[in-house]
Amino acid sequence: MFSSKPITPIILLLFLALLAVVPVPAGAQTKKAVDNAEAAQERAYQELIEANQAVGEAISELEGIEAELQELNYTITRLDRKIAEFDEQVDTLRADAQELVVEAYTNSGTGLVTAAFTAGSIQDLLTSQTLIGHATERDLASLDLLTAVNRENDRLKVEIAEKRAEVEVLEEQQTVVVERLSLEREKADRVFAEAQDKYKDAYARYQAELRRQAEEAARRAREEAARQQAANNASAAASSSAAAGLPASNTPGLVCPVAGNTWFIDTWGAPRPGGRTHKGVDMSGAMGTPLVAMNSGKVRLNWHSAGGRQVYVYGDDGNFYYYAHLSGYAAGLTNGQRVSKGQLIGYMGATGNASTSHLHLGMGRIGGAYVNPYPTVRRVC
Repeated sequence: MFSSKPITPIILLLFLALLAVVPVPAGAQTKKAVDNAEAAQERAYQELIEANQAVGEAISELEGIEAELQELNYTITRLDRKIAEFDEQVDTLRADAQELVVEAYTNSGTGLVTAAFTAGSIQDLLTSQTLIGHATERDLASLDLLTAVNRENDRLKVEIAEKRAEVEVLEEQQTVVVERLSLEREKADRVFAEAQDKYKDAYARYQAELRRQAEEAARRAREEAARQQAANNASAAASSSAAAGLPASNTPGLVCPVAGNTWFIDTWGAPRPGGRTHKGVDMSGAMGTPLVAMNSGKVRLNWHSAGGRQVYVYGDDGNFYYYAHLSGYAAGLTNGQRVSKGQLIGYMGATGNASTSHLHLGMGRIGGAYVNPYPTVRRVC
């Protein structure tokens, strides 16, 4: 017979402990682990895509602001020079007019004194009927020119004040975007480091997807170039062909120009001030990141107010590779020197028209125009 005594707490605890050590079916446990791993890989993949896009968009926006600032500052410099020329011309014309005042006073006496007291300014006096009445035809031409120059000078001073106000607004925007880019790049660094360490499948998928997108965009551009060529539209065909970049057959065995973490998107053709468009790809990275020759060839070193410290690599493959905004050159690098593929040529920086560290990369066939570098660097970076 079974005992009618209640189950004691000790027996109940032993029973629960026994249940705890009974293994969960292996299939259920494995499926849950797989699902969790797949979910983690998917999250890592999405974070990689979003981090790259955010950094690329920020640096593209920043480059657009900097190009506009450069255009405005050039205009301000030109206006300053023109105003200085006008000021000098005004001084000369006023000196001539003052001689006319003295001469008119000598001849007319009190009439000019009355005009002088009633004139609101020296300019009013110089253009008063009393003075004009004593002017010769040559004098009148000088007075008319003085009036015209003063009017144009005043207009230019208003314009330059407006341009300087625009610069202040853009500089505020620039500060905001630089800060945003810094934060996005820090986040991208963390996302990339974690993916390369823990989520290698997601990282490989991320790279494969970006390469697929680049190849698809290049294919569409080549097809559009062929259609425009068939329609005998040479200008549109050339534009589409440039957007497609260099064919893979023209760029075998290249290496990534950035020897370190970098983030970039396709900004070829993005609008720039003055009707210009972006003729390269901006590759973001930390200040001082090593830059290497994409292929073997000869180098030319250069400096420009826009591109800052630059290197051109004229490759043995018939292509040129243009590196801009470098913080410094590799030790001992000289004009005309031969470099090998993958050899250090400089370091990423922000010289010239740049407020944050990045590489502006351009490329094309030697002797030809720039073409879109994005499809090429996406294959190798």
